[in-house]
Amino acid sequence: MNAITSANNKPELTPQIDPPVVPLSISELKIPVVVLENLTLKHLAHQNKVDILRLSELMGISTHIVEELLQSLRKRSLIEVYQPHLGAGTVSKHHILYGLSASGLQDAELAFLNDSYIGPVPVTLEEYNDIVSRQDIRLNNINYENISNALKGVQGAQHMVPILGPALNSGRALLLYGHSGTGKSFVAAQLLNAFDTSVYIPFSVYASGNIIKVFSDLHHKPLDNNSSAKTIHFNQQYDRRWALCERPNVQVGGELTMDMLEVNHSEHNRVWLAPLQMLANNGLLIIDDLGRQKISVDTLLNRWIVPMEYSVDYLVLPSGQQVCIPFVLTLAFSTNLNPMEIGDPAFLRRLGYKVEFSPLLEDEYFDLVQIVCEKNDLEATHEALKYLSFLHSHFKVPFYPCIPKDVVGICKDIIKFEEKERKLTNNVIEASWRLYFTSDGLED
Repeated sequence: MNAITSANNKPELTPQIDPPVVPLSISELKIPVVVLENLTLKHLAHQNKVDILRLSELMGISTHIVEELLQSLRKRSLIEVYQPHLGAGTVSKHHILYGLSASGLQDAELAFLNDSYIGPVPVTLEEYNDIVSRQDIRLNNINYENISNALKGVQGAQHMVPILGPALNSGRALLLYGHSGTGKSFVAAQLLNAFDTSVYIPFSVYASGNIIKVFSDLHHKPLDNNSSAKTIHFNQQYDRRWALCERPNVQVGGELTMDMLEVNHSEHNRVWLAPLQMLANNGLLIIDDLGRQKISVDTLLNRWIVPMEYSVDYLVLPSGQQVCIPFVLTLAFSTNLNPMEIGDPAFLRRLGYKVEFSPLLEDEYFDLVQIVCEKNDLEATHEALKYLSFLHSHFKVPFYPCIPKDVVGICKDIIKFEEKERKLTNNVIEASWRLYFTSDGLED
């Protein structure tokens, strides 16, 4: 397996479900009014002076609802109204600016102390659970062609298609094991390309008095600009509290801690952040380098016994309350350790599919070398490839798919520095080889 692909093999995506409809009243939001008012105050504090259209865009709700919230705040003298100077007869309600009064600023500060979230109005936990469940990957059957296309251009991966297809359809956790550099994590990440559907991700979720930020620029890739669309016609948009995205692909390695699996706040402010498994819902969660985390495999397993068995997870909120959310994702563990060394038989039994990754065959390996050379605009002569084969044989190094990218990359750096012809030679390959591998086990 290898992190090189000859072409973009992502399918054209269509939403798996109908889009969430635009709420037209405060009651349809199903969020407590005090939460909506506090969020409005925080936006006003952050923006200083702002009009209704801008507030509507920032909060992801209709101008009618924004206007209703502003009227309530104005009756309590928490906001002030500023008339713009646009000339007689040209001022509309959308041109009027709103800002906080002295008492409004105090209330905004109290709201920030409770939580620092600023963004679109959250969706309810019930609505989140419903939409996540209806966007379950397992509702789409994966066939041979889907998996084959997803792994197209990945050297040596085609023989795994009959294994990975049933694994995805099952919805059970996967264990990908084998030597470091055999492409386990990369192949796992490509599995989402087998699906041709997109999903709706909420910017935040309201659960038992807490706003949990869900949308992440790092893990979620929007497919349209609905949340920032300027149109005020509801038939031209869906609920702007949601973003239409590619299915999430969340990957974490040795840095994984138990805190990352619970609702937690960032270091700099009190914004409650969704845990990794919530970020990955309707997508893929890869736990890389399993067995090398600070937490033990047993501890991790105990945390996820219920989610892996019943597709639900129980989160403890900052308030101490517990809520139930869907655990609807493909969970893949990747390790270069012996599976028997990382967990007991009970753990391995819960991992429905164990997939071993091996080195490439020799012809697959050198096909990959040629591909990498072409991508780097380097000529790979027959003599140079023969010498590379000799180095593998002499030092007893298997044909791991990570090597061509790394070794050819070093060759490119050497050639550029020494201003040589863009061609692989025996000397350049040997120099690159010795820079890439440590001295341990290498003979003169």
